[in-house]
Amino acid sequence: MRLFRLVRARLHALVHRDAVAGEIRDELQFHVDARAEEYERAGLSPDAARQKARQRVGNLALHQDQGYDIRGGGVMETIWQDVRYSFRLLGRQRGFAAVAILTMALGIGASTAIFSVIDAAILRPLSYPRPEKLVRVWVEVEQPNGRLMRLTPSYDDMLAFARTGVFRAVTMSGNVFAGRIIDGEAPERVTVGEMTVDYLRVFGAVPILGRAFTADDMAPSAPPIVLLSYGYWQIHFGSDANAIGKTIRFDDEAATIIGVLPAQFESGTPMWRPLRIRDPTRRGAGRVMSGRLTDEMSTSDADARLIAAVAPSVGPDGKPLKMAVRTQSMVDLERSDHVTTVNVLAGAVGTVLVIACVNVAGLLLARGATRRSELAVRASIGAGRARLIRQLLTESLTVATLGGAIGVVVAWLTLDALVANIPLVLGVDTPVTINARVLAASLALTLLTGVLFGIAPALRLSRVNLGSALARGNRRQAQTLSTRNGQLLIAAEVALAVILVAAAGLMLRSFTRLVSVDLGFDPDALVTMMVTPIGQDRSAHADYFAELTRRLREIPGMLSAGGIDNLPLGGSASMMSFTIDNKSRGVDINRVLPGYFETMGLAAVQGHLPTEADVASGHHVIVLSEAVARGWFPGANPIGRQVAEAGPGKQIWEVAAVVPDLRSGGPLFEASPTVYVPYSPQSANEVIKWIVMVVRTDGREGNIPDALRRTAIGIGPHVVVERLRTGSDLLARELVRPRQRTVLLTLLGGLGLLLALVGVFGMTAYAVARRTQEIGVRMAFGASSMRVVGRIMCDSAWPIAVGTAVGLGGAALATRLIRSFLFNTTPTDPATFAVVAATLASAGCLAAWVPARRAARVDPMTALRAE
Repeated sequence: MRLFRLVRARLHALVHRDAVAGEIRDELQFHVDARAEEYERAGLSPDAARQKARQRVGNLALHQDQGYDIRGGGVMETIWQDVRYSFRLLGRQRGFAAVAILTMALGIGASTAIFSVIDAAILRPLSYPRPEKLVRVWVEVEQPNGRLMRLTPSYDDMLAFARTGVFRAVTMSGNVFAGRIIDGEAPERVTVGEMTVDYLRVFGAVPILGRAFTADDMAPSAPPIVLLSYGYWQIHFGSDANAIGKTIRFDDEAATIIGVLPAQFESGTPMWRPLRIRDPTRRGAGRVMSGRLTDEMSTSDADARLIAAVAPSVGPDGKPLKMAVRTQSMVDLERSDHVTTVNVLAGAVGTVLVIACVNVAGLLLARGATRRSELAVRASIGAGRARLIRQLLTESLTVATLGGAIGVVVAWLTLDALVANIPLVLGVDTPVTINARVLAASLALTLLTGVLFGIAPALRLSRVNLGSALARGNRRQAQTLSTRNGQLLIAAEVALAVILVAAAGLMLRSFTRLVSVDLGFDPDALVTMMVTPIGQDRSAHADYFAELTRRLREIPGMLSAGGIDNLPLGGSASMMSFTIDNKSRGVDINRVLPGYFETMGLAAVQGHLPTEADVASGHHVIVLSEAVARGWFPGANPIGRQVAEAGPGKQIWEVAAVVPDLRSGGPLFEASPTVYVPYSPQSANEVIKWIVMVVRTDGREGNIPDALRRTAIGIGPHVVVERLRTGSDLLARELVRPRQRTVLLTLLGGLGLLLALVGVFGMTAYAVARRTQEIGVRMAFGASSMRVVGRIMCDSAWPIAVGTAVGLGGAALATRLIRSFLFNTTPTDPATFAVVAATLASAGCLAAWVPARRAARVDPMTALRAE
């Protein structure tokens, strides 16, 4: 508040100069009158008393000016004069102003946009009361082989933890796998969360309508109930308070709505139901345990107290296993998912900003050479070095402020595009905005950069030699800017640009290799559609999918059609264990409809693929991937061999064929061992919840997705049709984050390269302009244009070479940060570094060649007349 009052007083003195000056004059006159009265009482006449009082007080005009300065008006007036002069100077040098301001706008704009993301991902607190007390809890068990396994605590563990006094409340939660189907006129799949009774208490939420879950609701025999999220309640029930008590029909039950959660609790889960525990002793059940620590409890203290309450685990040999309990702050856990990406982006943007600062500093130094006489005149009439430095810093801060204002506007305009391409997964309740904190950071960054790029030119240019500067016709006027200073700045810019371009080059090389990976199938011309029947009749399911496959093949433009429960690139997989030579082998298992292999372009490497007749006959056959065949039957022919599901009384299968391996998880993952089972009522031991239909088209027919949807819905049974995608879309989804990283780093690398080239061009152009007389004299004495160009190019080439070499060394260290982002590419890939070095050296020399070539066209007579 004291600083605020001081600033307000200074501004008041600036705006109300006459009023403040009058107050000071009246105060001085009061002192004169008081002193005169004192002298009159001592016996002097009124005129003598007043004259002596004025002599005692001193020069009133001088005191008035000094008082005005103390009140701040004088300083503020001087600063305001400097600001106005800076604007006039920028108006006279529009080319310099445009380059400098746009350079800072790009640097500060990029920094502001990235800081908005950092604010949302790391700095912004979780939207819960006292989020620093929220923790996640795990049990760590050391296996006999020494491997550490992290498991979710069991329900019994959670109850034991609750009795330790470590937590105010504990809870367990999770999502129902693949969601639930809401049966209605337009069936839909929704994500359903499950929570124990204290979940809302842990996160500090209270339903805005209805009630929360109670202990009675957790009982397995309790009636089905749900809590709605605020968003789902708004969209599907129109914010109707009468929604409480209504029922939602799931595929196998009807649940009653008992409450609506508040808007700040929006977490992307539309509805919640009670978590009903079937096995309270099982750990690692795919759920999450959360807790709210007491006020005096830290995570380290909690770990020590919780381990005493956990039930011990026993190994296969009957001996207890080493165990530990780990608690981790949810704030730290949330941030840890983003730290690497945020650090890389912040480092890249920081490098761009430093390049911008170096660029503008070089331009200020170069421009300062033309102001040598002006600064000398200022010094000759009494301006000290501190006054000159203040004037020069005011000019740099003016440039930074204008650039910062434009940069914030650029960041605001491009923020949505940045968020859409940012390689971070932010929650639905974490919007990325330019808020007050971001604007404050941008203001601080603007002022800091203004001082940083302005201080070196201010210190350099404020050292004025009056004799040489004011000498008429001084031939050395062009040398006020040290050539070495300009060359050092060029080297620094190039070195920083090399680091950015090297990182971008590595990402481009990595992404190129990633998209060229052979998946084992061609996604082009594929269209997929997930179909989920409502009901539990598996015989009806088999009939439905058989009819659907037949009708899909009849659609014009269809070459083939089939189906599978877990599509490659679909993001899910099922596991099953088989017994081979009395050993249990776990593999991925997929159930397929006839026509799937043909649609995917998979031919049998050995044996023959099952036909519809094989499936109809009830003959239990399976198809192995090559990886499974090599692992199960090394060096032997697997065709005709029989395998059994692990466990007593399980199905016996006969190997019918072997097909090539597929990278089911996408190009980032190796092919996993997979077994394919033809789908039929006889082979399905459980109801399959969905089938992904796959069709291959000839590419000529339009609106294929609508035709697929109409066919699936029009057959008869109530089904949910969703996720209609092309094979190219599926592949693109797997490449989203690598593509986003590549695009962002490539853009930042390109921006850094552009700024560096602008700096090289600008400083070389200013150097050429300062040496116009020298060049004219050289050419007048017979120097050829090629020699002039060569001399200027040499002055720029060696700092470019030094900067490139230093930059490559810096890149070898800096690119280690993106090691985890690279695919089959080392952080010091020689080919990439060679291309980057050649690109920077060539581009830098080209940027210097343009003004050098212009210098070679100087008319010697014009230059000599100017001299």
